[in-house]
Amino acid sequence: MTTRAPVPDGKTYEALIFDWDGTLVDSSSVCFDALARAMADAGVKLDPDWYWPRQAIASPDMLIVWEQEFGLLPEPIDEIIRRCRMYVQAAAPDLRVIEEIAEVARAARRRGQRLGVGSNSSAGVVIAGLRATGLDALFDVVVTWSDVPQGRGKPEPDIFLLVAQRLGADPARCLVYEDAEVGVTAALSAGMAAYNVQTGILSKPVGYPIAAAPVHRLALAKPGLAD
Repeated sequence: MTTRAPVPDGKTYEALIFDWDGTLVDSSSVCFDALARAMADAGVKLDPDWYWPRQAIASPDMLIVWEQEFGLLPEPIDEIIRRCRMYVQAAAPDLRVIEEIAEVARAARRRGQRLGVGSNSSAGVVIAGLRATGLDALFDVVVTWSDVPQGRGKPEPDIFLLVAQRLGADPARCLVYEDAEVGVTAALSAGMAAYNVQTGILSKPVGYPIAAAPVHRLALAKPGLAD
């Protein structure tokens, strides 16, 4: 079932899970510039017209697709990605917080709800961004592409299921905030509700239960932020 809705406050859910890039922060230019620079270091030009339709894909997986279409890169993908992540982390102070969504997280934190981040970016990149923006204090758990098997990033459900597991939350009582269809697909596949911040559409899996308002718990420790 899919309906249009304003940004939900999520207060009736057991836990709230937020995507990072494009949801909590506007990082589009930072991410493109970093990957383009890392590829240029290897003598390869990244075509923005090719990149933007694929921007929600984890960068290592994106470069696998690049090689499938254009042939082997001059350097190993791991080396290009290492430089890309270095450039993204260096630019973390340039990230712009998307306040409308961040305020949802702040209000939920004040209520004592459990909060997590689930991202197709790497752990180092997200943690550097959280610290640079001051958003790190809001979240109990951070799960990224780095925490799941290769090929199991979004649109697969693994990232969001691992967030719920580490939060000790029932996936059916989690609400995910996303900005990309691959993320919405991942959330629905995990049995979670998903709100697309770009389209204003709240989606729920077929047979999604009507959840009663949970009893909010005190904030948990932050194992994901200690890395």
